[in-house]
Amino acid sequence: MKKSLLSFLWLFAALSSLLVSCSDGNGGDAAGIVCNVSLTATEGGSATFSDYLGSSMVVYGESEVTVVAVPNEGYVFLGWYVGDATTPVSSDAEYTFTVSGDISIKAKFGMFVNGHEYVDLGLPSGIKWATCNVGANAPEEYGGYYAWGETEEKTNYDWGTYKWSFAFSTSLTKYCTDSDFGSVDNKTVLDPEDDVAHVKWGGSWRMPTRAEQNELLTECTWTWTTLNGVKGYRVTGPNGNSIFLPAAGERYGAELDYRGTSASYWSSSLNYYYSITASYLYFYSDKYDWSDFMRYLGRSVRPVSK
Repeated sequence: MKKSLLSFLWLFAALSSLLVSCSDGNGGDAAGIVCNVSLTATEGGSATFSDYLGSSMVVYGESEVTVVAVPNEGYVFLGWYVGDATTPVSSDAEYTFTVSGDISIKAKFGMFVNGHEYVDLGLPSGIKWATCNVGANAPEEYGGYYAWGETEEKTNYDWGTYKWSFAFSTSLTKYCTDSDFGSVDNKTVLDPEDDVAHVKWGGSWRMPTRAEQNELLTECTWTWTTLNGVKGYRVTGPNGNSIFLPAAGERYGAELDYRGTSASYWSSSLNYYYSITASYLYFYSDKYDWSDFMRYLGRSVRPVSK
């Protein structure tokens, strides 16, 4: 009886050594230890194991696991992301990897217009906001700086270089509602050919109107944060989806001011009563609002689409 009990205890101890979680850190080779694999997906698709129906599974270390991502209609698969990583470990919809520890892997999906990703924030207007600025390739990149109604960057931003004036604020040649400021045409919203978002990105992309920027201010939750070392605001819509607006600063003359501490984003709307100014969204770490100011300044542009 005593011998049988000792044999049982020895067998129990041996089995227990095999069932140590990877998260406990067993040191050395991962083979023979048990690892937890959890699987999630963002809005816009589903993620499954190739041979298992659950959302998590337990496997031995050094085992191979295959995961499969399937986008919903209108969505595109963006890649597999591990933990809080911002770059994917794979862009293949069917991805096989070797388990060496506890792992949480997520399938990310996105929606695109003309090759550029957007987010549905659940806003009353139905407007979709782009995930990055014009001239940027990632949400945290600053992108380009454009004077209002211009479609190219330049080295100096003032009335002397502004496309729609003859060197003075009182000589506007387009987008003017008052003869005191130039030639009246009563245009108050940028034409598509003068809208840098539409010119650069095409399709249905354009700059937001003042009303659409105001909707972003009033309908969303704004949180000052950092993304990949860049400061800015996480703007979360009524449906829980969000975009990131980097604190890109603005260009005045030949200088780039306030980068990392604030930002200014042009709308497509002219100030009807004061034609030398146009509306824009601005923010600091403790404030966000919209205002109107001189059209020649170089500011960021975040496109929208229906």
